[in-house]
This record gives sequence, C-alpha cells and structure tokens, in this order.
Amino acid sequence: MLSKNKRKSVIVGLITAFLCLLLLVASGTIFFFIQQQAGKATGSNRQTVTPTATMTKIARSPTIPLVNRPLFFDNFADKSKGWSLGSAPGYKRMIDNSTLRLANSSHKILTESLPTETIFTDFIVTVAFTIVKADKDDSVGLYVRGDSNLDHDYRIDIYGNNTYAISKELLNANKTPLVNTLVNPSSTSVLHPVGQQNILTVMMKGPLLVLLINTRVTSSVTDTDYTAGQIALFVQNSPTSSGVEASFKSIVVYPAPKQLPTAN
Repeated sequence: MLSKNKRKSVIVGLITAFLCLLLLVASGTIFFFIQQQAGKATGSNRQTVTPTATMTKIARSPTIPLVNRPLFFDNFADKSKGWSLGSAPGYKRMIDNSTLRLANSSHKILTESLPTETIFTDFIVTVAFTIVKADKDDSVGLYVRGDSNLDHDYRIDIYGNNTYAISKELLNANKTPLVNTLVNPSSTSVLHPVGQQNILTVMMKGPLLVLLINTRVTSSVTDTDYTAGQIALFVQNSPTSSGVEASFKSIVVYPAPKQLPTAN
C-alpha cells in the first residue's frame, strides 16, 4: 500500500513540475512577443529629427561713443585760464567761489573774451549763467565769430525782461558801428527770470546759427558774412539803468556736430 502511494506521489510531482515548466515557457514566449510588437510599434512611430545647428551668440560690448575733446572749457574753479580780471569805475570782472562775475554800470558794454588764441569756425558753445541784476533793457550774452575788436560779429542778447535777440554787428564805409537785427527781441517760456540760472547754447556750422535756451531749440538764422572768429561774454548796461550784473558758472566749446538741430 505504501509502495503504491509513493509511486502516485512521484507521478503527481512530475506532472506538477512539467506544468510549471510549460507555464514558464509560455510566459516567456508571450513576454517576448509583446516586447517584439512594442519594438515594432516604436520603430514605426519614431520620427527622424535633424539636429538644428545652434549658433552661439557672442555678447557685444556696449559701444562707447567717441566724445570730442572740448576746444575750450572753464568752470572758474581758479584763475589759471588767464581771464582779464580787475575793477575800474563802472566795471567789475572777478572770479570767486567758482564763479566769474561781470558787473557794469557805465551804460556801455563790458566784454570778456575767452582767454585763448583759438579762432572758432564751426562749434557749439554752452554757458551757464545767472542775471543777478538788470532792468528790462539790460542784457547778458555772447559774441560769436567776432573779429579782434568785436566790430564784426554775431551777438546773442538775453534781456532783463525775459526776452532774447540775435543780431549782426558791423562797420559801415565810414567806420560807424551798425547793428542788423537777425531775430527781433522775442519772448519764450523756456527762459528763466532774473535771479535764476539759464543755459545758453549757440551752435554754428557754415552759415547756420542755432540758438538753444535751457536745452530747447529757440531760434535759427542763416547768414554768410562771418565764417570764423573769437567768442566773448558780455554784459550791457542800458542808458537808463543803474547797473547790470551777471554770474557765470561754466563755459565750454566743442566742435560742431555733423548736423545741427532745427527749430520747431
């Protein structure tokens, strides 16, 4: 009886082992088939991607504009530039506290030429100044392209009544001084009153003169008579005024740009 039971157990074990082996082989076959189909599907759906050439961007250094050196500059920190200074009855020229001061009670014009031998042709001159004291007919301003005696020049006046004018000075055949008005006395909202600083800029290139007041283009004129000359500051005391005084904080002259701005 025991012998029969043992044989039966052996047969059952062999059958069980065979079934396990068969299941293992079937599982492997199924797994291989699934992997093969997945591989085919992946291969059929794959797109060929052409690599895009990537260009490396090179950061460009910021371009630093070339700035012309000034033809003349002074902020009146000292007296080293050689301005014509001193006092006389009715006149005063002095530098103190980083300021050039011009005062005039002679009922004439007090001029102060730039202390340089340079003859200015095409240029930009900018001056920062304050009219300290003036009546409506007194003026402060610039001569440009002037001859050695300032008999022939262009002249820009800033008056005590908040107006400006541009004129041309000359001598007639009898050597009598004449003044030709290029821009009549005109008002502008950009001009600051007596006691406040103004920035006056005159640009000259060829026959064109452009006037800016406090960085705003105010007027422009064309005249072919004077092509080069000196630059000078001035204060004018009118016949009925007790005196005019102005303080200048800085003056700078640069070469003219290729193109001048135009008035609106």
